Amino acid sequence: MEHEFLVVNSFAAAPFGGNPAAVFPDADNLAKDLMQKIARQMNLVETVFVSASSQGADFRLRYFTPAEELPVAGHPTIAAVAALLTTGRIDASRTKSLVVETGAGQQAVGIDSGASPPVIVMDQPTPQFHPVIHERQEVAETLGINAADLIDGLPVQPVDTGLGHIIVPVNSLDALMRVRRDTEPLRAMCRRYGMREVQAFAFAAYDPANDLHTRNICPREGLEDPGCGVGNGALGAYLLEHRFGDWPAIRLQAEQGTVVNMPCRITIHASRSPAGIALAVGGAGAVMIRGTLYSG
Repeated sequence: MEHEFLVVNSFAAAPFGGNPAAVFPDADNLAKDLMQKIARQMNLVETVFVSASSQGADFRLRYFTPAEELPVAGHPTIAAVAALLTTGRIDASRTKSLVVETGAGQQAVGIDSGASPPVIVMDQPTPQFHPVIHERQEVAETLGINAADLIDGLPVQPVDTGLGHIIVPVNSLDALMRVRRDTEPLRAMCRRYGMREVQAFAFAAYDPANDLHTRNICPREGLEDPGCGVGNGALGAYLLEHRFGDWPAIRLQAEQGTVVNMPCRITIHASRSPAGIALAVGGAGAVMIRGTLYSG
């Protein structure tokens, strides 16, 4: 069987930058086992499969790493919508928003087709704040830095917006670049706190047009994730809660991926209301590859 696919670099800040995801835009007849095999073959951080929704959404998205299915992921969602625009399955002149069905529930996605390439903004699940981690030395040592490298006055705290991230505030770009991904200790720490990954950040950036630099430190095998939408969404909730407590809303520009030479630019939106904190992350998607996969 033949399966059309595209590789799209989400949050691309420059040619060959961004975070690549493989997108299969016609996945209605693909079984889960085949999706997992395809994701293993593509060997990217995530592969996303687009099919019809049975829950009233415009599309259903399923996300796979080479090892497992995830409930939701940010950069593959940006990639999927960019692929659907490229292949004409979404008419950019008529569609400004849509709803996608994910394993974490239905998510709204906005499309700014006035930008070139179009900017895609994805709503995030309502954040769940977990107890602050007081063992700052343990967290720092797991990441290969010192407790003195963490920002005084800001907590280390798990925040769950669909995947689960331990938010770690680092006081300089130098220290952030020294953070390492030691897989087994990192996996053990994430399991201990019921989270999947670490989202570390510093209030500094290589590009002065950006507000902060972030790194997604995950215990999965393979390359560090160049740009994590869900992780930056969790960070937005954390910052609105702990850094901008008197503000009704924030809009921040984050850079990520420098450490793996795949620069990303991610816009973080966070706002508060009586209903709680609302989150969205956005960026552009650059189509890099179109092809056909053969499954026999």
